[in-house]
Amino acid sequence: MKTRLTEDNTVITAVAGEQENNCHRQWWKDSGLTELNLRLLPIFLSPVMIGYDGALIGGLLTIPQCRCTLTMPLDTNLTGIMVAGYSIGGALMFWVVSLLGDIVGRRKVIMIGDAVMIATAVGQTFCYDARLYVMTRFLMGVGGITIVCLGPVLLTELAHPRQRGSLVATYSSFFYVGATASAWFTYGSLHLKSEWSWRLPVAVQVVPPLLQLPLMMLVPESPRWLVAKGDATKARRILAKYHANGFESDQLVQAEYDQICCSLENEKHQQKASWLAFFQTAGNRKRLFIVVVTSLMSQWSGGGIITYYFAAALKSVGIRQPLQQAGINGGLQTFNFVIALLSATIVDKVGRRVLFIFSTVTMLLAMVGLTVATQQFSVTSRSEAGSAVVVMFFIFQFGFDSGYAPLGTTYLAEICPFYLRAKAVALHYFITMASAAAGQYANPVAMADLGWKYYLVYVSILLVGLVVAWISFPETKGYTVEEITKIFDTN
Repeated sequence: MKTRLTEDNTVITAVAGEQENNCHRQWWKDSGLTELNLRLLPIFLSPVMIGYDGALIGGLLTIPQCRCTLTMPLDTNLTGIMVAGYSIGGALMFWVVSLLGDIVGRRKVIMIGDAVMIATAVGQTFCYDARLYVMTRFLMGVGGITIVCLGPVLLTELAHPRQRGSLVATYSSFFYVGATASAWFTYGSLHLKSEWSWRLPVAVQVVPPLLQLPLMMLVPESPRWLVAKGDATKARRILAKYHANGFESDQLVQAEYDQICCSLENEKHQQKASWLAFFQTAGNRKRLFIVVVTSLMSQWSGGGIITYYFAAALKSVGIRQPLQQAGINGGLQTFNFVIALLSATIVDKVGRRVLFIFSTVTMLLAMVGLTVATQQFSVTSRSEAGSAVVVMFFIFQFGFDSGYAPLGTTYLAEICPFYLRAKAVALHYFITMASAAAGQYANPVAMADLGWKYYLVYVSILLVGLVVAWISFPETKGYTVEEITKIFDTN
């Protein structure tokens, strides 16, 4: 019998690898897994929406008609508030999402978020005032965190153990499907000479939630949530149907069901599912530390400048034409999606820890190169330095897409037990959006005042992030969700 050992030599059995399972190892040859994966597809529209908005605001700032139509002058302070409005709305909503997810259910909360996104996208399309646009950005953030926060939780709790890591990592990479669509829509709309050059890309925001809202009815509810709510029969039926083609006596299904029941029973006796639970054990404190670090690194590693202030960064090295900026942005977002998707396919082969470390090292080297190239352009104004900046953008994003993009929520959903899982993902998005809001407001001001020296801040952050990842991030490849708890809670 194969076993795995933690660093403390605690034996962990690899249930997914040991137990007999009534399904084909190639999911496309298995009717149950094929149906499950098709039913999970609507969840992948959540990161598409977030990615679309993330690239949209940066693209809109390159469109002259947008600045003309919104009546308030767009100085650096207003630009910061406009970009940060989305993150502020999401940050204020995070604790409600976690609570609703545990009470109402993951699927229903996502559908509520869709309704908010639809209404807000329609209102945003017809804005004529910058202050009103900021308000709609705030409401879009409320809907955005509602739909994206519980997606990886639901995927983690529904996926077959063999596919869990790849599915949740692929979920994260779909951020770039939205970002790519946004970048190219913005590029194409630049050829329009009316105010619809910016209203059309904004209006497209309504499409993903309109599709997701009815399709979420096809997604099963989380078996772990059902057991927690006392509906164990339905939970077992879902596990058997999708993980073993309806065979309820399947060894893997029995093992999954027993682990869920055992984990929930232990958690019920140990502590109530409050936020204070993060501080009550050494294992939970380590989980909290990892949640905070990965969340901060996703925004304060330097990617925010590229995502939200792409136009300003390009202008600083002499690339000023809107079509040039939009074209480079479109190419970058397409590149992002390809790399993130490829990375998601190797998560279960290479491992989470290796990808995190590789990602951080690559971003660090790219940020150093970006700093040098920008400094050289400020002194010499040579076009070669400007071209080097664009190359460093791509290298930086290659690093980010290799680790933090596919693993940001995957890793957190894996390392936390059921009673903390929704809270951990909600906290991740709160920290992400709060730190993004701070960075989004500060970035244009700091770039205008400090120029290339501002990049040195991110070099320092990446150095610290590399040390932390090396020391603190355990490997979770090959374990079921319940088994991973033993890595942290060895007692």
